[in-house]
Amino acid sequence: MNEEFATLSGQLSSWPPKEELARVLTSAGLRVHIGRYSVRVEGCERSSFEQYGGDISQPCIVADAETTEKMITDSRLVSNALAAVGIRHRFEVYDGNDNLAAYFHHDWPDRR
Repeated sequence: MNEEFATLSGQLSSWPPKEELARVLTSAGLRVHIGRYSVRVEGCERSSFEQYGGDISQPCIVADAETTEKMITDSRLVSNALAAVGIRHRFEVYDGNDNLAAYFHHDWPDRR
């Protein structure tokens, strides 16, 4: 695997409605695109909150970036936006070798 490529694994303890999530992110200065089943964070390489269809499956977070540094920067921005309004969450950023590179959370147990 490319050593620079990075991915994110994350959870929200409870998912706000799609429009509310978009409002939270835009209030923090992030640009979003609301799709039929997703909220994509623009400017973050590939970051989206997906499967808001209700009957498809549980919502999930899909995010990756060409570099670990970019994934950490993008994850921090989104985590700060969620934390600012008290949305309980955790994000784990993994580098291209599947090593934990960063951990962001709000009101979630620390990994240490």
